[in-house]
Amino acid sequence: MEELIICVAPCPGDNQVEKFPTGIDVVEEVTRSYNAGASIMHLHVRNEEGRQTADTRVFSDQVKEIRKATQIIVEGSTGGTVEHTLAERCVSIAVPGIELGSLNLGSINMAGGVYHNPMSDVRYYATEMKNRKIKPVLNVFDLSMFNNAKQLEAEGLLEGTKVYNMVFDIQDTLMFSREILIFFLSLLPEDAVWFLTRHHAQGWPAFRDALECGGHVRVGYEDGPFLSTGKHARSNAELVEEMVKSAHQIGRRVVDSKRAREIIGISYKNA
Repeated sequence: MEELIICVAPCPGDNQVEKFPTGIDVVEEVTRSYNAGASIMHLHVRNEEGRQTADTRVFSDQVKEIRKATQIIVEGSTGGTVEHTLAERCVSIAVPGIELGSLNLGSINMAGGVYHNPMSDVRYYATEMKNRKIKPVLNVFDLSMFNNAKQLEAEGLLEGTKVYNMVFDIQDTLMFSREILIFFLSLLPEDAVWFLTRHHAQGWPAFRDALECGGHVRVGYEDGPFLSTGKHARSNAELVEEMVKSAHQIGRRVVDSKRAREIIGISYKNA
């Protein structure tokens, strides 16, 4: 059976339409998702109220507690908000235990505004990750970003196995279609590892094309809380469980974090 890596993004985004009545216990959500089959977690630096911040105290404590309970791969986000400086958007990857870092490859329209990532900023993030020996996850929102990745590689800022994350369906960004996905895949390096992320997805059927085409997947409250029934998942783990069950039916074998590290080409880092 072909192997499948599941990434979980457990925290609802600041501008997410789907509302949650209470905050979530990030450590518990990640631990349950890990036990359900997730081998990577994608986490932003947030404060006690769940808002983006450059203060890493809560984030660092979460990473330490998650490390005590699991062997999950930790991916820090460089997302940030418009008021954050470049250095502040990189605070997650300065925390011990971070193995992957999200690297957005360009600017796009998003949710009524502009997600600002000029190439000078992208180079800054890529350089910080290289210096800290953190592998970038190359977030692709449109076609030009593949060229930007090639440029970073030519400049020596990307090395080893490339990990891509194709992101679709955020308001004002590119909507998903199988045809677009297939074209995007034709532009990947031959040995690249790739993930599919879809915002507001209706459960595992939204990821069928990735499962059938050999890709990996990201699920979780950050991207959308819906199961294939249309109901809210009671936890991130429930989203992971549905993906695991569906993957087996399609003929994909979900791997643990040890095997995921081998596939991606990284080594374990303790917090």
